[in-house]
Amino acid sequence: MDTDLLERIRRVYTAVGTAEESDLNNLKASGISTDKMVGIVQDFRGGLSDEELCNIAHSVIHNIANLRNHLRRWAHLNGRDKKKVDEAAEKSMELQIIIDLSNNDKHGYPPRNGGHSGKSPQVTEINRVMKLATRAQKASTIGMTLGPGGVPKTFGDGTAKAVVTGRVVDNGNNPIGDLHDIATKAIEVWEGVLDEFGIGSATNGT
Repeated sequence: MDTDLLERIRRVYTAVGTAEESDLNNLKASGISTDKMVGIVQDFRGGLSDEELCNIAHSVIHNIANLRNHLRRWAHLNGRDKKKVDEAAEKSMELQIIIDLSNNDKHGYPPRNGGHSGKSPQVTEINRVMKLATRAQKASTIGMTLGPGGVPKTFGDGTAKAVVTGRVVDNGNNPIGDLHDIATKAIEVWEGVLDEFGIGSATNGT
């Protein structure tokens, strides 16, 4: 296995891991006390600034987008068809959007001719939000309450994690999708390519 490619794949998963927080102890609510009110604020940012959230989001975007060239290089050096990489990107709107967002950050906005996706995508309102998900089975549930010390508590058999995401829109501010969802689907496409090349098991998301 090419060590450079393996490192690049691990960087993708590391970037995604940094963008997610599953330890709810790190997401304590903050108390507010004034002459007129007493309250609690829960924003799931964990103290991260706008700039820190933006850097985390773009780290995910760049690592996913940049994997394309490294996969093409690996295929060329190992006697595989590098067109498989390009075909995967051409068939995936999510990957095209991620590549466009990466190019926007490097070269500026708007992209020429709408970019690879043709949608002139841009990411706005970057934040960290809580995502609750049930399991893919009947009667699965997930909920959240505020526990002692302001630490969120979940109930049910689903999952809860705070994710750095944003609103992806076109140049008319029309919604395209959620950045976290788009990035997740783009990674799944690359995982399919890795499996097709017979190297998926060597990475295993670690």
